[in-house]
Amino acid sequence: MATSREMTAGRALPLIFNFTMPLLMGNLLQQTYSLVDAAIVGKFLGINALASVGASTSVVFLILGFCNGCCGGFGIPVAQKFGARDYSTMRRYISVSLQLAAVMSILCGDILLMMRTPDIIFQNAYYYLLITFIGVPCTFFYNLLSSIIRALGDSKTPFWFLLFSAALNILLDLFCILVLDWGVAGAAIATVFSQGVSAVLCYGYMMRRFDILRGTLDERKFNGALARRLMCIGVPMGLQFSITAIGSIM
Repeated sequence: MATSREMTAGRALPLIFNFTMPLLMGNLLQQTYSLVDAAIVGKFLGINALASVGASTSVVFLILGFCNGCCGGFGIPVAQKFGARDYSTMRRYISVSLQLAAVMSILCGDILLMMRTPDIIFQNAYYYLLITFIGVPCTFFYNLLSSIIRALGDSKTPFWFLLFSAALNILLDLFCILVLDWGVAGAAIATVFSQGVSAVLCYGYMMRRFDILRGTLDERKFNGALARRLMCIGVPMGLQFSITAIGSIM
């Protein structure tokens, strides 16, 4: 049975280093989804298909940055209540953050048109982004659940799940493009499915292994005050993480 880990006992430098390295490597690894898609699409589908993925890169970076920032912000009150041993409020924050993630992940738009994407690559780029937008809940929930696990002192397990998901993405890219002949859309489907797998793994691990997360029905109810606090912390962090992508899109 896994247990939560507090960061207040022991030598500070080893604790910080051992906790931070999987987090840093995980952030880098998450960027490989689009890189792998571009490499495989360019290799097997040609220059126009590669340009379609390239036209979507800044938008995908925007989504990923906003998700990372928001979910990192959502994890702060969870970590604070865990450190204070206020487990009931901690569980309430987790429940409200999951509800907020479900609402915030429902989005789409005409960003490609604003970017004046050339017609020759517009259709493939549109399909790639459309599937990516549909799969935003997978990205959001992986980042949120991994943030909650990290708030309980475990930064390594989310990294291993992400590493498995990145390897799965490579295999599914090849399968969807070469075997199923789904083109650029297949690359997007492979990425969304892989991210969904990592989210499911995080949720299953979190609920099975941490006893302090098993709360009551009352703790799972929506709480407006907690939601406002989460949004006040999460949304500015999300914008901060995505500001570079906004500049690239412009």
